[in-house]
Amino acid sequence: MYQGSIYDRISQRREAQEKLERERLEEEARKPPPPERYLTNELSFVRPEGLRDKTFHVFTLTEHTPSPFSLVLGRTLAGQDASLEHLAKKLLGEMEKTLPHLQWQEPLAPIEVGGIEARRAAFRWRQQGQLVHQIQVMFLHRDEHGQRLFMQLTATSNSVKGMTEVERVAFDEVLNSLQLRSPPDSTTETGKVTPA
Repeated sequence: MYQGSIYDRISQRREAQEKLERERLEEEARKPPPPERYLTNELSFVRPEGLRDKTFHVFTLTEHTPSPFSLVLGRTLAGQDASLEHLAKKLLGEMEKTLPHLQWQEPLAPIEVGGIEARRAAFRWRQQGQLVHQIQVMFLHRDEHGQRLFMQLTATSNSVKGMTEVERVAFDEVLNSLQLRSPPDSTTETGKVTPA
């Protein structure tokens, strides 16, 4: 079987690489441009693509003293191939290693938030002798540059008897009213829920 000269193989390899590069550029050209502005509640600005967003939104009941209940929204860049399940288990595994006397109240379970697949877990641990109760909801989304984000919505209660009914209802109201600003479409997989 004749495979051609080394020059033929080099030429074929170059043509194949050029074809891949053309396809990549065509794919890039089909992507819609990211929104010009980064949006917050109060303002917007143009965010350079290399500038990382490590935003944490913190909501508390009190201004100056420790709050008996807080709600925190965090975001972390996620790898293109990392699954929601893997990221959630990894985060909870790290928490198990660092939080003293961690006790699970609800195991990691699938839920839906804002129309997409999410994971929920509840646990408690002791911090300086006092019980701290948390519910974490995690999901994947994308930022305005199309980068995958691992989002965490965490409710924390310092109530001795556990998270109160009022606190749970408040957290559930947030979850039930959550709407993603730019919902993922079918070409940007982030955990879209498929009908059963």
